[in-house]
Amino acid sequence: MTAQQQKCVQLESFDQYSDIHTDDTDVSVLVVDDEFHITSLVTEMLEIDGHKTFSTNDTKEAFKIIEQERIDAVITDLVMDKISGVDVLRKAKEHHPDAVLILMTGQPSLENVITVLREGAYDYLVKPFTLETLRMTFSRGIAKQKLQRENIQLKELINLHKISEEIGSKLDANEIFKAVVEITVKEFECDAGAILYREDTNGRYEIKYGASTPDDFFKPEFLESTEPTDTTPFIKNNINEDDCGDWFDWGDFKSHIYHPIMVNGESLGQLHLMRFSRNNPFGRSNLAALSLICSKSGTALERAALMTNLEETYLSTIGALANAIEARDKYTRDHTQRVFTIAEAIAVELGWDEGKIRELRMGGMLHDIGKIGVPDAILNKPGPLTDEEFEVMKEHPVLGAKMVEKIPFLKPALPYILYHHERYDGKGYPHGLKGEEIPVEGRLLAVVDTIDAITSDRPYRKGRGVDVAIQQLKEYSGTQFDPQIVEISLRVIPEILDA
Repeated sequence: MTAQQQKCVQLESFDQYSDIHTDDTDVSVLVVDDEFHITSLVTEMLEIDGHKTFSTNDTKEAFKIIEQERIDAVITDLVMDKISGVDVLRKAKEHHPDAVLILMTGQPSLENVITVLREGAYDYLVKPFTLETLRMTFSRGIAKQKLQRENIQLKELINLHKISEEIGSKLDANEIFKAVVEITVKEFECDAGAILYREDTNGRYEIKYGASTPDDFFKPEFLESTEPTDTTPFIKNNINEDDCGDWFDWGDFKSHIYHPIMVNGESLGQLHLMRFSRNNPFGRSNLAALSLICSKSGTALERAALMTNLEETYLSTIGALANAIEARDKYTRDHTQRVFTIAEAIAVELGWDEGKIRELRMGGMLHDIGKIGVPDAILNKPGPLTDEEFEVMKEHPVLGAKMVEKIPFLKPALPYILYHHERYDGKGYPHGLKGEEIPVEGRLLAVVDTIDAITSDRPYRKGRGVDVAIQQLKEYSGTQFDPQIVEISLRVIPEILDA
């Protein structure tokens, strides 16, 4: 070995160290030094230990490697002809934040030591040093990195459990779609994501929820296809124009990960996540985590479908109860459907979501269920009710509430049943609530119930026109009725009732 080599590395032969290895192989290392023999010696040692190495004497080439490759560690000289080793460290930290950074220097001044440590270097070696010293320093750095990564993985597992719990807590399919995309895009640090789903095995895929996904990312040929698609998850990194096939238009995306969502053994959904950066590729750990999330999503969607079927069964039962009420009162036949039609239009204007409107449907069906307890003589009396008879009639909201309050599924109907005869001025029944003390469900139904009462035939009179209903709403807005709901009603009822 020449004197020039010995000033940097003190070692007579690699053979005496050929059986010494670090515990962690397959580490990707970049070696940078403007002296070729130094990069050769260090690279040879690392390769003997089973590591993947990149070496260069050109700092510009080093920057290119850092930008394009996965780098776990960088070993660089501090003083080089063109660019300082500190610049190499900075570039490495920018693209590979957890990389182990080791400086080699022949100028071990206190100022240099402080500089490299501040830049995030793990350690520095003073030339000349032995390869054994380098190996031990490198091994300690990689061991520390491994521990940090394991801690990160543990945190990811905890987060994964939280994600699964959050997805599993959703009972509505649309809420599940939204939660899956928003959570995975955030947790996987993605630039875009989307979930596709089809309601049956022969149907076409629909984009159920997307986050920052271009409208034309999924090509029509793919969305319109009813053929079974590949159920094998995949990762595509370093995407270029040649990758753009019949299904996707990757555009500026450089990384794409996909996983199917299986329900009852069938692939009914797909989760897609994308990243713009070539330097932040998806890995196997991402795919493993995504597999768990998609499995949980499939279970949640299956449960949501069962809940939907159960709801439909309940609603059919509720419809039968409503029909039983209407069968006793020939003048209110189809009353519940008319009420729901008007109430739904107002609810949409109020900005209610699908879940709230489903509850409205239930409440509209059941709001008069308490009339089961009202005698036929009062219910179908052709003339005005006496004071005593009216007191009996006024009991039907409380009676109806008692009938359903013990049934958890029917609880959303309670505000409609109990409060649809309350008045905005506090003169209604059964509790005499005033203004916004009355739940909005009761305020809404009070208006709609009155509209239908005016325009429908009743035992004591014939139904009157829409213009009469409009006049009544205007006259009693702020006294009997909520002014906001009246305002909306005046916009929607002419179109509905004149249809």
